[in-house]
Amino acid sequence: MLKPLIGIQAQKLPDEYFYRLNAKYTDAIFAGGGLPIILPLIAAPEYLHGVWPLLDGLVLSGCRSDLDPSTYGETPHPKLGPLSAPRDQFDWLLLERAHDERMPIFGICRGFQSLNVFRGGKLIQDLNSQQPSHIDHDPDEDPNRPFAHTVRLAPSTLLNGLQKEASAEVNSLHHQALREPGKGLRPIAWADDGVIEAVQSENLSEHYVLGVQWHPERTHELDDFSLELFKNFVQAVIERKHRKECLSKQIRIDAPHTQNVIL
Repeated sequence: MLKPLIGIQAQKLPDEYFYRLNAKYTDAIFAGGGLPIILPLIAAPEYLHGVWPLLDGLVLSGCRSDLDPSTYGETPHPKLGPLSAPRDQFDWLLLERAHDERMPIFGICRGFQSLNVFRGGKLIQDLNSQQPSHIDHDPDEDPNRPFAHTVRLAPSTLLNGLQKEASAEVNSLHHQALREPGKGLRPIAWADDGVIEAVQSENLSEHYVLGVQWHPERTHELDDFSLELFKNFVQAVIERKHRKECLSKQIRIDAPHTQNVIL
């Protein structure tokens, strides 16, 4: 079986004239066993309709833009960051199609927040002013200090196969966070100050959905925990692809045979 093709959308801030994406994303997808495809932010159904048949899985990338708070029924907070309507619109198109077809989804940071809002959840627009904490969730990046804080991991989840709570060290590059989980999303990791750091779908057997607030792609070469997130996601993609191929073969076998008729 060919390696699965994983779509990941590019990033672009409103004042930029070019797309960009940290190479760690594509490196991590490839290290996890997938073949990454970078998707431009063309929020047009005909574009997605054309490219979608190529994709087997979806990673929602992070970005320094914030979701428009009107998407979750709130007015802008004074500390709200830059908005990107094309990113919001494209995320919605991707999420609608992925949910319709039960395509595996892995949301990272901003992508995690998009997933939550798409499912009807809400966000804290600015942690420092709305929910102050002893944890700095958006510290200056320091390559010599790749991990920022600890997260608690619920037992028996996509992040922790043990039957007891565990913990992991993660990085942190966000000023927003989940206020209310979206429909069908189960919180499975928390920072020590109570900030929700990860969710998974409640019906994993029907639809593999994972979202994390941190950036495991940046540390996938440093610790097994980060790399395993991508490996497990790609494995779920492979299993779904295999089921689809088996079903397609079965349909062809079961289809009634017809004879050519010469008129």
